Amino acid sequence: MKKFHERYGPIFTVWLGSRPLVIIAARELAHEALIQKGSIFADRPPVLGKQKNFTCNQISSAAYGPLWRSLRRNLVSEALSPSAMKAYGEVREWGIGRLVENLRNEAARNGGAVIVVDQLRTAVLCIILCMCFGSKPDEETVISVQRVFREVLLNSGGLDETSAIVGFFFWRRRARKAENRRRRSEALLALVNKRRNTSSPAGHSYVDTLFSLTVDGGRSLHDDEIVTLCAEFITGGTDTTTASLQWLMANLVICQDVQARLYDEIVGVTGRGKPAVDDDLQRMPYLQAVVKETLRRHPPAHFVLPHAVTGPCELAGYKVPADASVNFYVAGIGMDSGVWQNPSEFRPERFADEGVEVDLTGTKEIKMMPFGAGRRVCPGLGLAMLHLNLIVARLVQEFAWDCKPGETVDLSETQESSMVMKYPLQAVIKERESGHK
Repeated sequence: MKKFHERYGPIFTVWLGSRPLVIIAARELAHEALIQKGSIFADRPPVLGKQKNFTCNQISSAAYGPLWRSLRRNLVSEALSPSAMKAYGEVREWGIGRLVENLRNEAARNGGAVIVVDQLRTAVLCIILCMCFGSKPDEETVISVQRVFREVLLNSGGLDETSAIVGFFFWRRRARKAENRRRRSEALLALVNKRRNTSSPAGHSYVDTLFSLTVDGGRSLHDDEIVTLCAEFITGGTDTTTASLQWLMANLVICQDVQARLYDEIVGVTGRGKPAVDDDLQRMPYLQAVVKETLRRHPPAHFVLPHAVTGPCELAGYKVPADASVNFYVAGIGMDSGVWQNPSEFRPERFADEGVEVDLTGTKEIKMMPFGAGRRVCPGLGLAMLHLNLIVARLVQEFAWDCKPGETVDLSETQESSMVMKYPLQAVIKERESGHK
């Protein structure tokens, strides 16, 4: 995509059959589209064919309108409200503590070596499942949910399932995808019904808000919609956070000076042996800089989910037709040399020491947009940043991270549901003297 951007400029069109896809690769045009003309660019392309069965009223894919507003407002004001986020503080401590112990046990079995991503994914999933269904999941539930979600993820790419040709020649693959999704739905419906049948559910779980939500003039959500929204909540809260955490830890392994400075800041705020909590994060500017630099250098996706325009319009003199899909080259915007000095370098000091300010929502100005921007900005932005900061703080506080002897960290990337490390990070961890045992 970088070559297309360099050859064709800040905005260009790719034809997908009879439908134009407009690619925007300049931050100024992204701001004009998503902020200044946000209502025009807030729609989604229509979901076609049998895909509708699997994206039934998701917030991320819903058309811009009353249903989308109801679903998104419920998520933001109820499940992700400040009071709800605070209520799950103990759950976060439990999940992160579980991660630390699992890493410690794995290192003890393997001479200090750990494969980081599997442990990260399980820990984040535990927290998200509790937020979704209101209780800490047992080991069997975690394994079951992780397995079916992973099967859906690994078999989700490649072919257009709405195509008759695909259906004819690749019917086995199509059937396998449908079976994986059916198994995921069954696993989630069991958790939904378990929560529904709890005599006195308490707290701010996401599924509780869906039980009481009404849409379309007063109807309640049916089970397929509830299951689909829960699947979206779990996937959105787990996959991108896990990917970003792995990228971050990989860069800390490479950049030992960054890791040392970060450790000094953390223990300077919390003291030795005391885990960081939510209220500590505002006193850790370098930690926040490390997280932001990771998101700039390794955004969860090179593109956001596609947008659709509600009518014909212009961007800086370029005409965008009414039937166009529009997407934004997130990775290129975060590497703009007009904004970022030596953009390919991992250098948190640009945020901590050099005064670079970034509004991750893009409201004032877009310099990077790992969560999208405007009306379709990721509603879980605050939760993701909280989890990234807390988990990294604890991992650096507990362990010193280094390469396996004789090896280097390979930062090659590959696309899954988000952009992940092609070769999962294998590191050697050593207990800090201040480690919380």
